Amino acid sequence: MKVTSLLSNPYAYALAFAATTGACAAPPQAEDSIAESTAALTADECASQRDACFKANPILGLLTCPAQYAQCTRTASDGLPAQVSSAITDAEECIKEARSCVLEASGATGAARCAADEAQCVAAIVGAHLPKVVEGTAACVDSTVECIRSSEVVSDLAGCAGTLESCAVEQIQAVLPPEVVKVVSDVTSCTTALNGCIAEATRPSALTACTETEAKCIAQSLGVTLPDVPVAKVVDCAQTAAECTLDASSASDVTACARGLTSCAAAAVGVGGDPKPQTCEQKFTTCMGRNPLNFLKCGAELSGCTN
Repeated sequence: MKVTSLLSNPYAYALAFAATTGACAAPPQAEDSIAESTAALTADECASQRDACFKANPILGLLTCPAQYAQCTRTASDGLPAQVSSAITDAEECIKEARSCVLEASGATGAARCAADEAQCVAAIVGAHLPKVVEGTAACVDSTVECIRSSEVVSDLAGCAGTLESCAVEQIQAVLPPEVVKVVSDVTSCTTALNGCIAEATRPSALTACTETEAKCIAQSLGVTLPDVPVAKVVDCAQTAAECTLDASSASDVTACARGLTSCAAAAVGVGGDPKPQTCEQKFTTCMGRNPLNFLKCGAELSGCTN
């Protein structure tokens, strides 16, 4: 499936994206234009990017700029931002695969697996983080598909993610212990707030602040006190803890997630020294993991990265 393959190997996607656009990309954007970059391109903007491509690469651009323009217009021909068009297409693919899965499924267990796969498929499109998928989650997924279909800008997709996460948490209230539901709800609120924060960010430094705020929020939800170091060093630990919590079914599971965050944070800051720096691939994977819709920013960071 398209969206699954991109999210499972975002580094490979970045290389493919760079091969199409790198040689003729528009001039680097100022920090305060980051919001425009995450809104992707409409058909008119494709033409502007093509002109900038030829201007920046008068010789090599004869080969690369037309290909970039063709790719751009294919995804923006309906006037929607390219990322929104892609999300709509991917949502239809999720539905198609779910229907095929149900036709081949054996019994109620097989059908439940199909529903869970569809929920995760749709969630991945908008960058949502789901708790345990239960029977009622199916209605949340259906509403999210309609939300994606009606989206007009990338920030609309962030809204779809927040609604899906909130709806999914409501569905687990009848099947999980109250204390687990409370922590899962709190962690989900952290991830939902991250989506909204990123959608409203106007510069890269604001995006960093968003992820650091989320890390603090997750730690507080789990009752963990983070080390007295820059929060950026433990952001990945918090992300892992959030995923662990969303899979929790019991109070002991939640406790294990909290312990994992404590151990990870201690290791990340480096006992007696600085942590091992991330490679360019690890940095890009982390960037895409935090916000799968923001491949433009992550790709730009990758292009200037050296190991």
